[in-house]
Amino acid sequence: MAQHSSLVGGSTAGRILNCPASWSATMALPPSANRSSEFADEGTAMHEVMTHLMKVRDATFDLHATANKLVGTKFYDRILTQEHLDTMIMPALDALADLEARYGGGFGVLAVEQSVDFPGIPGAHGTCDLILRNAKTMLHVDWKFGQGVGVKAVYRDEHGETVNAQLLFYTAGAMTGSLKGWYSGIKTLGLAIIQPRSSEPLTHVAVSRKEVKWFIEDLRNAVIKAIERDPPRQKGEWCRFAPCKINCPLWTGPLLELAALMPVKRETTTDLSSPYGAYLAKAKALVETVAMLKKEVDEQMHSYLEAGGSIPGWRLKMKAKNRQWVDRDVVQDKLLSLGFDYEDIFEDKLRTFQQVEATAKKLGVKIPDELRVAPPSTETTLATTDAPAPVIDRVEAAAAVREALLQLK
Repeated sequence: MAQHSSLVGGSTAGRILNCPASWSATMALPPSANRSSEFADEGTAMHEVMTHLMKVRDATFDLHATANKLVGTKFYDRILTQEHLDTMIMPALDALADLEARYGGGFGVLAVEQSVDFPGIPGAHGTCDLILRNAKTMLHVDWKFGQGVGVKAVYRDEHGETVNAQLLFYTAGAMTGSLKGWYSGIKTLGLAIIQPRSSEPLTHVAVSRKEVKWFIEDLRNAVIKAIERDPPRQKGEWCRFAPCKINCPLWTGPLLELAALMPVKRETTTDLSSPYGAYLAKAKALVETVAMLKKEVDEQMHSYLEAGGSIPGWRLKMKAKNRQWVDRDVVQDKLLSLGFDYEDIFEDKLRTFQQVEATAKKLGVKIPDELRVAPPSTETTLATTDAPAPVIDRVEAAAAVREALLQLK
């Protein structure tokens, strides 16, 4: 995948836009090895699979059948497996088909892994995974194959909508660069994130040319602020993957606050203004910040040591790997010769929901809803007060559990 600009690229546009100080803070960090991770490598491999499929899609009748034939083929650093297909590739293809249908269908591939330069910022460039076009619409698609934090095309809260800055960056670059002529006559600009393993595999939004123009102006202004003395600093969701939070006072400050947090006597009350409740709310906010900061510190320590650096009291060691069986037939024959029964070696179990859903789509059938049920829960978990889940009434909850258990008998 193409290298992004050292000043600003698609993945850092939102960060610079919201916190211009993040650029100089990141540059102030010592250089470290360009270390990858298992999750990043897996994502790169799946990107390569989708790139291959998008390049041949106009010459093939059934992309799902084409994808099935790729099992056993090496992409990036790994062999594509059926599990990869069932959990990532097939759901991604289904989400793409859904996206195209929502915008009228009839799309053709305009560009795959398209390098774009952002207008007005020298050296600012990125790579858009996929650009599709029909008579009136241009779709800009970014694949995400992580299964942790979900990424969305648009975020909505009480203040309104915030469009994904990475997608706006790619769209602005494509509209003003070598593909500019293809946008003539286009009425709709669609931006989409396809993340098969998230709770929302497809999120999308339509933006106007005016919104893209405003974004270009805003990002240019943010870059100007970033290279000035004492640029503004702001903490927020855009910090999640920012390495500079390791030396940011807005992030390190909670360490001092946590150390100074004084215990409060426990009490049980429904009063939202109780001292103990306020203490727990503040403590929770601080430890969440510290937990995220710990993750960043660990990653930077690892990277720094791998680059040859030295950290007092710490060193690298080889990561232990779980043992795996050798060839299936070899294991089976050897264990049978030792007196094992076949049932002692293999187990028969249902496949996962995702795997069965993939098969159902191939067969053109729908899995009955009654085959999948959630067992009654007697446990609770934490949620913010603005979470969509209903408020728990403990008496009603206990009665509901009893009723559910009676129905299961």
